[in-house]
Amino acid sequence: MTHTFTIIGGGASGTLLATQLLRQATQRVHIHLVEQNGTMGRGVAYGTLSAAHRLNVPANKMGAYPEQPGHFYEWLQHNGFAYLPGDFVPRKIYAEYLRAQLDEAIAAHAEAIELIHDEAIDIEVEQVKAATQQAPSLRGAGLPAHEAIPHKAFVTLASGRVLASDAVVLAFGNALPPQPRFLSAAAAAAPGYFANPWQADLASHLKPTDRVLVLGMGLTAVDTLLSLHAQQHQGALYAISTHGWWPAAHAASASYPDFSAELAGKARVAEMLRVVRQHLRQAEAQGSNWRAVIDALRPSTQSLWQQLPLAEKQRFMRHLRRLWDVSRHRMPPECAAALDAMHASGQLHSLHGRVTAIDMAGSELSVSYRSRGQAHNLQVDAIINCMGSESNYTRLPSRLVQNLLARQCIQTDALAQGLEVAPDGTLGPRLYTLGTALKGVLWESTAMPEIRAQAHDLAALLLKAQS
Repeated sequence: MTHTFTIIGGGASGTLLATQLLRQATQRVHIHLVEQNGTMGRGVAYGTLSAAHRLNVPANKMGAYPEQPGHFYEWLQHNGFAYLPGDFVPRKIYAEYLRAQLDEAIAAHAEAIELIHDEAIDIEVEQVKAATQQAPSLRGAGLPAHEAIPHKAFVTLASGRVLASDAVVLAFGNALPPQPRFLSAAAAAAPGYFANPWQADLASHLKPTDRVLVLGMGLTAVDTLLSLHAQQHQGALYAISTHGWWPAAHAASASYPDFSAELAGKARVAEMLRVVRQHLRQAEAQGSNWRAVIDALRPSTQSLWQQLPLAEKQRFMRHLRRLWDVSRHRMPPECAAALDAMHASGQLHSLHGRVTAIDMAGSELSVSYRSRGQAHNLQVDAIINCMGSESNYTRLPSRLVQNLLARQCIQTDALAQGLEVAPDGTLGPRLYTLGTALKGVLWESTAMPEIRAQAHDLAALLLKAQS
C-alpha cells in the first residue's frame, strides 16, 4: 500500500519536509510537492539572487538535519566553496544546498515524489464511500469509479487537477508585508510604491538618483538597502521605524550556561525579565556579553513561551517584542559594516518616528510622521514596504487560505501571529503545518534550527499515523 502526502509550499520548510519523508519512509510513499512560484527550495527567504543577502546564522550551524548542524558547512567544503565555519554565507548558496538535499533524496526514490508547479486553491477532508457519493468538486478528478477511498484529503489546484492524499501539509513560509493603514489609495497605486520588497526587478524600476524611503528597520530592510548599495544607487536613502532600532550585529562571545530552570514555572513576563537582566549583568561581569545570554535562552524559548498565559504574551508583544527581535534576530557583521558606511557617507538616514500618512504630492510621495512629539514631512520618489511578513492569516490574499478560513478548517491564533495549531503541527484531521504558521504557538518557529527539527518530527508523525 502506498501512502500519499501533499505538501503545499516548496520553500525551505516544504523542501525539508519532503526530504525527511523520503529519508524516513520504510514503506512506499508518494509525495506531491506543490509550489506556485519559482524554484523548489528557495521560497521568500532563500529566493534572492543577490550575493549581498547573507544568512543570519554561521555556516556551521545551518545544517538541514537536527542531528547534523554542521552538514551545510560540510557540503560547502565538498563542493569547493572557500568559507570558514563561522562565515555568513550568501543565502542563494543555501538555496542550492536545500535543493541538493531534495535532489539527493529524489535520486534514491525517484518514483516517490512529484514536483508540481501550480496553485493549491482548496482542500476538502471527507470520507468518500464510493464515486457516486463524491462531492461535486471531486467528480471528474480521475478517481476510479469502483474504488472506495476512505478518509482522504483532496487538494484542488488552479489547473483543475485534484490530488487525493492521506495527509496535507501547509508549508506556506513568509507572506508579503501588511498593507499600512496610513497609506492612501492613490499612494498604494503609485508606480513608486513597492508592496513587495522581494520583487526581483525592483531596482530596475528606480532611477539611480531617486530618493527612496524604506518602511521598517528589520532584516528585510537591511536586505533592501544592501541591494540598492550593491547596485550603486546614488540617491538619498531613508529608513523609518517606530523605535528607530536596527538589528544588532553578530559578534564573538563566550558561551553562557543554560539558566532556563530559573525561568521555568514563571507565568509573568516581568518575572522572566528580572531573571534575564540579572544574567545580563552577570555575563558582563564575567567578560562575556548580552548576545551569549540571549543565545542561552534559544533551546528553551518555545517551552517558556507556552507556559505564559495569553495576557502575558500580549504584554510581551506590546512592550518587548521589538527589543527581542533586534537582539535575537541579528545581522552579520558584514551587513552592519555596510550600513555604517552608508550612514557615514551621508546617503542613508535613519528616522525614528511613527508614520501617520502617506499620500501623493504631485508625482512625489509625501510622508507625514511624528517623532518626539513633533510633526515632520518627507518627500520621496519611491517607498519600499519592509514592515515584515503579514502574520494575520485573515488578511492574506491566498485563495486557499481564505477558503479554509471560510469553512473554519483553520483559524488564526489569539495573537494573530499564525494559526491555531497543536505544537506538533496538527491543524485537524489529515491537515498539518510547520514553520511560520506556528509562531503564535511556539514563538520561535521561523529560523532553520526550529524548521529542520519540525520537518524531522512532522515527517515521523505523518509516517507513524499511516502505519
